[in-house]
Amino acid sequence: MLQEFPLHGPARPRPRRYVQYALSAALTVLFLWIAFRGTDVGRLIALVRGANYLWILAYFACLMASHVVRSWRWGYLLAPIRRGIGFRNLFAGVMIGYMFNNILPRAGEIARPYAISRTEHLPVSSALGTIVVERIIDTFSFLILVALLPLVYDGPLLESFPWLQSAGLIITAVTGAGLVFLVAMMMRRDWTDRFLLRPLGWLLPPGVRLRVDGQVHAFLDGFLFLKEPASFAVIAASGVLVWVLYILMTYVALFAFGLGGLGMRAAVVLLTISSIGVAIPTPGSTGSYHAFTSQTLIRLYAVDPSVALGFATVTHAVGFIGVTLIGLYYFIRDRVKPVPGGGGSSAGREEKTA
Repeated sequence: MLQEFPLHGPARPRPRRYVQYALSAALTVLFLWIAFRGTDVGRLIALVRGANYLWILAYFACLMASHVVRSWRWGYLLAPIRRGIGFRNLFAGVMIGYMFNNILPRAGEIARPYAISRTEHLPVSSALGTIVVERIIDTFSFLILVALLPLVYDGPLLESFPWLQSAGLIITAVTGAGLVFLVAMMMRRDWTDRFLLRPLGWLLPPGVRLRVDGQVHAFLDGFLFLKEPASFAVIAASGVLVWVLYILMTYVALFAFGLGGLGMRAAVVLLTISSIGVAIPTPGSTGSYHAFTSQTLIRLYAVDPSVALGFATVTHAVGFIGVTLIGLYYFIRDRVKPVPGGGGSSAGREEKTA
């Protein structure tokens, strides 16, 4: 994955990258077709123009507040690696990551640690480890919401989305197994050396083996917060706050299209199911968000299809454009770009010897 942002000059995309990009484009087109097929375009445009954009402004304010809290939490995850990281650089890294996700799916997972490594001279692999931790936290938070759905919605949920329960079970099993493995490797570095790195050493040249060894251990440093129980409460509370802000932003956006009467419970249901669309690897969740969001409103709450699609279109566009512009500002301002012989690997060595 680190080859997305090379440390020793630009690299050409591998053929499999083109396959991934093609698959992502195909998914985008498929979900856009699912969402917009049979749509009265004229009525959709009228609904978009007639939306109450004061509520949409409140929606965007909640979205940005969630990114602020996410940045603050990231500082706690990075604290065992480097103390005193400036909030401004944390926020810039988060926004740059989201900007890249809007261009290429999952590219932000690499752009974000690379950005903080350039501004704070951190090892890229260690910062990447904290991103994995954050994704695990977000996944478990999402699974909690899935578990709460029967409490906030008593209609035909599984009849409308029969795959929801099985998807939750699969995600729980995969995430749980991955978490146990990574925590074990972090807590017992001797196991990492014995069962992972030593077998690799038999296959790799000495120079490559040393580099892989350094990157693996730097990556596992991203889990060092587990050795600081005092930070658990802050990380957990900030995680809850992020999702509360997500629920609130969904709720206020409903008022922009006259759907406020659906209530806060509907916002929880809508957020939960639309989050599955966000997780599908399309650029900026384009298409997948539209399909999951509009279908939730149509199937579960009998919302007019044009109104449901208008809601999905406006909320996606405002978030997509706003986040991209802010991320682009920080990307240009911080000059986040690959430099031949750049500081990613040297930062890691300096951190290890500090």
